[in-house]
Amino acid sequence: MRVVVGKIIALVLLVGLLLGLFFKGVEELKPQKNVVSIPEYAPWSEEVIDLAASLPVQEGGRIKPLETRASYAMLQMRGDRRITIEGKGGEKVRVGPTAWMLDIFFRPEIAAELPSFRVDNAEVLKSLGIEFDDRKKRDRYSYAELETHLPTVMQKAGDYQELSTRGADLTPVEEQTLDLATSLQTYFYLTNYFNFVREGIILRAGEGEGKKVSMSTVLATSGQIVDAIRKSQESGGIPPHINELLMQIDESVMSSKFVFHPLPPTTAEEEKWSSVGELIEATLTGQIADPNQAVRDVQRLEELYDAYREGEKSFAKNLADFRASTMTRAGKDAERSVDTELSFNRVDWFRKALYTFSFGALALLVYLFIHEGAVGKWLRVALWSFTSVGLFLILAGIVHRYMVVLRPPVTNLYETIPYITAGTVLLFLLVEMATKNRIALVAAPVVGMAGMVLAAVFQVAAASDSLDPLVAVLRSNFWLTTHVLTVTFGYAAGLGAAVIGFIYIFSRVLGLDGGDKNFRRAITRMTYGIICFTLVLSLIGTVLGGIWANYSWGRFWGWDPKENGALMIVLWTLFILHGRAAGLLREWGVNLAAAFGGVVVTFSWFHVNMLGTGLHSYGFTDGKEAIWYFYGAATFVIVVGMAYSFWESSQQKAKKAAKKNETAKVPANEPA
Repeated sequence: MRVVVGKIIALVLLVGLLLGLFFKGVEELKPQKNVVSIPEYAPWSEEVIDLAASLPVQEGGRIKPLETRASYAMLQMRGDRRITIEGKGGEKVRVGPTAWMLDIFFRPEIAAELPSFRVDNAEVLKSLGIEFDDRKKRDRYSYAELETHLPTVMQKAGDYQELSTRGADLTPVEEQTLDLATSLQTYFYLTNYFNFVREGIILRAGEGEGKKVSMSTVLATSGQIVDAIRKSQESGGIPPHINELLMQIDESVMSSKFVFHPLPPTTAEEEKWSSVGELIEATLTGQIADPNQAVRDVQRLEELYDAYREGEKSFAKNLADFRASTMTRAGKDAERSVDTELSFNRVDWFRKALYTFSFGALALLVYLFIHEGAVGKWLRVALWSFTSVGLFLILAGIVHRYMVVLRPPVTNLYETIPYITAGTVLLFLLVEMATKNRIALVAAPVVGMAGMVLAAVFQVAAASDSLDPLVAVLRSNFWLTTHVLTVTFGYAAGLGAAVIGFIYIFSRVLGLDGGDKNFRRAITRMTYGIICFTLVLSLIGTVLGGIWANYSWGRFWGWDPKENGALMIVLWTLFILHGRAAGLLREWGVNLAAAFGGVVVTFSWFHVNMLGTGLHSYGFTDGKEAIWYFYGAATFVIVVGMAYSFWESSQQKAKKAAKKNETAKVPANEPA
């Protein structure tokens, strides 16, 4: 009876876990609650979207397709990568990142109606004096809805930024107000980027007074403008019409100077791409080597915008020409990386891996109750198949990412997630091949699914390009390949041992093992073996990290949080192995310690990045609440396991004592 009840409880817990993981991982696919109606919205053609998506730009020190730039901008502002609206005739239109960016550049009046800004807490809006009675705690808002409150948002954000600079801890509402202000500022610069074309320059003197001329025309006369300014200064002051001209130019520079850099350098020695505003400013101040090329670049963007006004066919042709000329100047390496990244974005390896592991988890649910006979055999085949394919998809995604930037595949916190997931799943499959007891096999798809959900959630939360270049001190392919891959695989092994430890706890507490001592010993041996593997990898990785630190920073060890975390893993695994060898830890002790080892690994891998200090953390991130939930859940399970082990031990002692008492009460045989 206890086994049946335990299986039911385990099934409920597992179903809840898997459903929660799946829907969290595919949050972007959930139907949008508020579908905005924009009757004048006309979808872009697939040709235009494909051409724009493959347009090379530079951002974050890296050349990337416009699709990637738009994708992360949309993630930062909106929290997902699609907007569903009702267009002409009430037709549902899905607006992706590239189409959204095109709307912002070329149709700002329509883009202002799109719900582009995610606000997670209604208190943020209330603190700004904004009331939307029909909205819930988390919703998306359009720029048109927030525009009138922009001065208030920026003023409060400035105050909060000053508090943060002084070291004050901001409340969640204050932090989210800062995030909203950053998103609104980025959107403002993007939507006003082509103002230099839309507004042009209005002449205020001479024969052409009142005439609108293009910015490229003004730049072509930059030498004359500079001479006129110099002569005016020598004669006592700059005339009003020249002041007016400079003010118009300055407005164009400020609106097109930031957030978007589509123009490659003119020489091979230069690496930095330019924005329109930077070109205009450099040309007028005489800080550019080839002003004629700058004029042509500005003219190309003006022609691109004029082609949009002529119609989509003309726009597509001009966009293709603009892309081709940009690629020619950028070089073959840039073209290769852009094309490779586009294919990586389209394949979406990690999302496919999430779906594959989810199917494996569904097969697991059935297998828990039907694991014998022909059906059980086919379910085991399904588990092997889905898990192996999911592992292949992760590894393919890791290799594909490497091909984009040609550096080792683990260089930041996000990249550790698929790598650790793949390492843990691979380890479980190898253990299953060696033991054939099906314990690691049932854990593998759940671990794979959880890892891919974490990757998806982290990417949305961070909303930053994880392929951007490394800081100079980390640009060492040798050390990134040896130290980082080794120590990160040690994390994978440590988490794998923790998972097996948790399986032991659940199986004992819920009675799923049916009292089978061989089953318990098999799990313990498995846990022990993986812990040995964890120690070897973590120790080697830590020593290699010390050698790298000595090479880069001139010291082998500095008690940095990341170094301390690695040391904690080594010391904890040593404690388990010595405790086992000395007989201090038996089955319960080894598995409980391994489960707590998962907390230690999580702290070293993830939590140290949230401390806001350290020389070589992978990066800093929010989400402290989620990690504390994990700590709480893990601690609860471990404490329940400890309580049950003590209760079980006391029960066994009581039985032995009762048996001993019964033996003592039996009277001795009297002689006849």
